[in-house]
Amino acid sequence: MKSKAYALFAAFWMCWAGASPVCAQSEKNSFNFDRHPPSRHYTANDGLPETAINWVMQDSRGFIWLATYDGLSKFDGYKFTTYKRNPGSANSLGNNVVNTLWEDHFGRLWVGHASGLDLFDPQTEEFHFLGPDPHSKGGVRKFRVRKDGKLWICAKGGVYIADTETLSIERMTGLQNDKYWDIAQARN
Repeated sequence: MKSKAYALFAAFWMCWAGASPVCAQSEKNSFNFDRHPPSRHYTANDGLPETAINWVMQDSRGFIWLATYDGLSKFDGYKFTTYKRNPGSANSLGNNVVNTLWEDHFGRLWVGHASGLDLFDPQTEEFHFLGPDPHSKGGVRKFRVRKDGKLWICAKGGVYIADTETLSIERMTGLQNDKYWDIAQARN
């Protein structure tokens, strides 16, 4: 039942977020991506992750990305490619529990996972660990773009501000060392 609820959430998110031409079905671990006929039904046999989907986004190149509890999956319109942690590689995904995604204006993916934050370069298909501070116990939950173009990073150990140009990351002071799930900027 839980998988069905996550599939339904993903279906709603994809249709709401404008990830056209996408419309999903709520069957367990499956999606139906409509392409003006014929439509195709995707399942785990096609590489669709068999786990909860935490975040769905479509990047500027048209790929659909799924942040899951078992890695980061990319759908190119025909097949799924899943990126997972490889302890033998310094440039693999830092943790398979991926919570959130965001694409910057350079086309790079910011990947928030249970151990922190990776930057994924789609040209080289390499991940680069950015933080936050290893003493914060990681756990990036959500990204929010600020009015000044910088990025808020909500994490288990606090809220961080990242400069997407320089890739510098600083912890916000004045907040408790707590879990932060989301943040918003007031008008003033």
